[in-house]
Amino acid sequence: MSTDLEKTFSLPVITLVLLSFCLGTSEFIVIGILPDISSGLNVSITMAGSLVSIFAIVYAVGTPFAAALAGLFNKFSLIITLTIIFLIGNILCIIAPNYQILVVARIVIAIVSGTLLSVSMAFVPDIVSENKRAPVVAWIYAGFSIASVFGVPVGTLISHSFGWRYSFIFITIFTIVMLLMMLASLPRNTVTVRLNVIGQFVIFKDKRLLLSIFTVFFGASASYVLYTYLAPIFEDILHVPSKYISIALLLFGVAVLFSNIYSGKMAEKNGVYKLRFAFIAQALLMFALPFAFYNDIAGIIVIFILGFLMYLQNSPIQVNVLNIATKEYPGAVTLAASMNSFAFNFGIAFGSVCGSFFVDNIGMHYVGIGGGIIAIFASISAILLYKACNVKN
Repeated sequence: MSTDLEKTFSLPVITLVLLSFCLGTSEFIVIGILPDISSGLNVSITMAGSLVSIFAIVYAVGTPFAAALAGLFNKFSLIITLTIIFLIGNILCIIAPNYQILVVARIVIAIVSGTLLSVSMAFVPDIVSENKRAPVVAWIYAGFSIASVFGVPVGTLISHSFGWRYSFIFITIFTIVMLLMMLASLPRNTVTVRLNVIGQFVIFKDKRLLLSIFTVFFGASASYVLYTYLAPIFEDILHVPSKYISIALLLFGVAVLFSNIYSGKMAEKNGVYKLRFAFIAQALLMFALPFAFYNDIAGIIVIFILGFLMYLQNSPIQVNVLNIATKEYPGAVTLAASMNSFAFNFGIAFGSVCGSFFVDNIGMHYVGIGGGIIAIFASISAILLYKACNVKN
């Protein structure tokens, strides 16, 4: 194995981490600027919030099919092409004259974002050895957390200061820089085991991979019942002044960053087994949230702990799936790598819809109840996944 392959933080790895930062900022920034989009385009906060669920549904539905097609092409050429389309989508966000055009722009971005993440995950076996996969996968996911810590709050601050369109200008400039880094650092002639598109979907017959999808789906759903409305919760329930919302989101992002980093540690040993405890803790805290909201400090503390629990599933599930795919389904590695992201985004869509239901019909104060119920299902799914992996082994 070459020296470069042994390096956890080689330039190709850093490039993929920064790519995930860019994708995460683009995906999640809407959450931080919902009020600005709502007032800027003269639509309700709920309609603005639907941008989150629309993005997630398109991402989730389109990713597996796009990833299967992606498996037929050279990974380097594909990641460059998709990044250019991603760039065009963000430019369209900048110039969108109304809500409908903004929806179209977000759909374009969603279609390519899931495949970009899948292809970046498929690059992992090409740039690091197997014993380095867990920390690299964790750091690629941490790119999304870094987006929460820096990208989304900075975008929110830019939006509050200059207007929401300038947030997408920030993403566009960063994407151009990312494109140049990809051209300079990513390997161009990776080995591709080609399998026809239909043939790749045989992986969905594997019980371990199906349970991985359900675990990620329920885990993401539980988190996004709350996270979709995090900005208005900070402002309207926890009485954080609007000028400090970006700081509150930044601090929440720090908790989420530690979630992804610790997720990599979990993945190194018995990570799938440990997930049940994370989901049980999430359920208990979600059920406690409506009571915690009666005290601003208590509510903020519970939300930050939930931020730490938010992404613990990522690395244990993704590393487990990658190891299964590279050994048993080498022609479907890109499709397998997409499982986590499309399941997560189905979860985002379902969670945001559940959150909208609670906000519209019961009240924002009680969104934690929905998250707690879903987290119980996530725990059950994690237990079944661990048993299935042990039986197969």
